[in-house]
Amino acid sequence: MSETEKKELVYGFFQALTLKNLDKIQSSFSDEASLSWGPYDFVGKESILTWASELFELFPFISFKEKKLEVHESTAKHEFMIAFLTSQGRRGWLPCEATYTFKDGQIHQMKIKLLHGFLAVNRDEIEKVKPHATRQL
Repeated sequence: MSETEKKELVYGFFQALTLKNLDKIQSSFSDEASLSWGPYDFVGKESILTWASELFELFPFISFKEKKLEVHESTAKHEFMIAFLTSQGRRGWLPCEATYTFKDGQIHQMKIKLLHGFLAVNRDEIEKVKPHATRQL
């Protein structure tokens, strides 16, 4: 696979996640592929599709912003940010780092390291917080 083909495969996978296209997600992975999402491992296409379906339930809206994608001979390293909306309507951002290995024109192994993310809060939520050590002046 060329560098361009590897990048297109990675971008296509994330586009499929954004559009909730399970057929495209399935075609991105080899039959014996594995995906690690934080501490969880998913082996085989069916398991990866289950992960994607559950991700869609957890985050009805999801998008990706790339920071950097480095492609090497048989691997790639990717830094990106996930912007999401939870099923309860909360917005958040989750920075991630991923590594990939490729086999026969597909993703063979994908390991996603979840970094410290954050949820958006509004002013009303902050004003409800009354720290114990606070004294009024």
